[in-house]
Amino acid sequence: MVYQYMVPVYALLVKAGAREIDSLPKQYQIPVAVYLAAEVEKVGK
Repeated sequence: MVYQYMVPVYALLVKAGAREIDSLPKQYQIPVAVYLAAEVEKVGK
């Protein structure tokens, strides 16, 4: 089960370099990657 409030938390840890995407629990890797990609697209526009 993926808790939606944890996706931004894990994304913040990945961005800060405190965690790597591969070290996240398997069920969170794709949602966090999608979240980070959406953030990059917002900044690029």
